[in-house]
Amino acid sequence: MQQLSGLDAAFLNLETGPVYGHVSSLGIYDSSTADQPLTAAVLRERMMSRIHKLPMFRRKLVTVPLGLDQPYWCDDDEFDINAHIFDVGISAPGTRQQLNEVVSRLVAKPLDRSRPLWEMAVINGLEDGKTALLATVHHSVIDGGSGNDVNAILLDMDPNADQTNPPPKPWHPEAPPDGMKLLRSAVTANAVRPFKAVKSGLSMTRQLLKETPALASMVPGVASRGTSVLGPRTPFNVKPTNRRIFVPFQIPLDEVKTIKKAVGATINDVVMAECAGGLRSWLMARNELPDKPLTASIPVSIRDESQKGAMGNQVSMIITDLPTDVADPLERIKAVHESMMTAKEVHDALPVATIIGFSDFATPAISAAAARAAQRANFTSGVMPNVTISNVPGAQWKMYLCGAELEEFYPVSMIVDGQAMNITLFSYDGHLDFGLVSCPHAVPDLQSLADAIVADHAALLAEATA
Repeated sequence: MQQLSGLDAAFLNLETGPVYGHVSSLGIYDSSTADQPLTAAVLRERMMSRIHKLPMFRRKLVTVPLGLDQPYWCDDDEFDINAHIFDVGISAPGTRQQLNEVVSRLVAKPLDRSRPLWEMAVINGLEDGKTALLATVHHSVIDGGSGNDVNAILLDMDPNADQTNPPPKPWHPEAPPDGMKLLRSAVTANAVRPFKAVKSGLSMTRQLLKETPALASMVPGVASRGTSVLGPRTPFNVKPTNRRIFVPFQIPLDEVKTIKKAVGATINDVVMAECAGGLRSWLMARNELPDKPLTASIPVSIRDESQKGAMGNQVSMIITDLPTDVADPLERIKAVHESMMTAKEVHDALPVATIIGFSDFATPAISAAAARAAQRANFTSGVMPNVTISNVPGAQWKMYLCGAELEEFYPVSMIVDGQAMNITLFSYDGHLDFGLVSCPHAVPDLQSLADAIVADHAALLAEATA
C-alpha cells in the first residue's frame, strides 16, 4: 500500500467533465523484425513476464473515507490483464489519418478508476504493414521521466534479445485496507499536518531569504522583458469538449542540431522558436494573432538519480514568453533564449521541491475544490498560459518490443480548462516526434498548425545554414 503525494493526487483532482488526467504514447512498430506479429496476446505475455518490475500496474486507487487524506495505491486482488491490453482493428489498408482518428477517439474517454489506471491498445491493419501501440497511463502514476523507466522495462535494446516470456512470477496481493483503519490514520495525519506545514514553511522561508539577493537581481531583467504568466486571449484558451484531435509529425534531430550550432542556442530553444513561429503563422492566417507574445508552460523534471525508477511525479513548471510577436526566425530564437534563461534562473532560485511539497498538506476534499475553482478562473479570466510545450528526452538508439522494432514514438498528452492546446515531443533515435493535442472546438484544423511548425523549421534551417 502506497499513499499518493499531493502532486500525484492533483492530476486526479483536475478531472472535471471533459478534462482527463491521463497521458498516452503512440508507438509505431515494424513486426517484420520479430518472430511473430505484435498482437494483444503477445503483449499480454510480455507484460505478465515483467509486471513484477512494475508493481504500480497491479494497484488501484483506494480513497480515504470523507476525503480526509490523500488516496492510496493498493493491490487489485481482481487484476485481469485482459481488461488492460486489447486489440483494435482498422479496416486494411488503414491510412495514418485513420490511425490518428482512432487515437483521438481512444484518448477522449476517462480511465476506469475501479481498476489500475492504465491500458494498451494494439492497432493492426495499417497500410504499410506496421503495428501501432497506444499506451495510456494516468498522470497520477507517471510523469515523463518515469514513463521512460517503464519503456526501459518493457522494451529491449538488443534486436537479438531472447524473446521468450517466462511465466509470471507468483503474486500474492495484499489484503484490501480496512476503511476504519484508513480513517484513523487520516485523523492522526491531520492532527500533525499543521506542524509539518509550519516546519516546511520555515524551511522555505530560510531558502527564500538565502536566495533573496539573487532573486532581486533578476527582477529588472524580468520586468524589462515584460514576462508574465498572463497570456493574451487566443482560440486555445477555451473550455474543451469531451472530444480530442491528435496530429503527429517528425523533425530530424540532426537538422535541429545544425540550427542549434549555427545560432549558438540549445535544442530546446530551437524547438520553442519553431513552435512560436508555427503558432504565429497559424494565428496570422486567421487574423487572431495578439500584439503581445503568447505565454507557455514548460514542464521541468526535478527527478534526481535517487528517484530513478520510482513511479509518480517529480515535475515542476516554468512559465515563459513565447515570442509570437517576432517575425524574423533568427530573432525569434534569440528572444526565446533570453526568455528561457530568465525563467530558468527564477525557477532554479526558488525552493521548488518545498513549494510542491505543500500540496501534501491539503486534504483531497479541499484540493479538489481548489482545482475546480482554479480551472474555472483560468477559463473565465484567461490567467493560464496559452499553451503547454513539453520536450521529453528519450533514447537515441533503436528499441524493440517483443522483437518488433520501434520506429516512431509520439506523445499524446492532456489538455485542461482554459488551455486546449498541448505540444509535446519525444526525442528518439535521431528524430523529434511531435504529438499535437487539442479539441476540435478550439482547433478544428490541427493539421494546418502542425504544417506551420514544420514550415517554420524549414525556414529556420535555411536561415541558419545561409
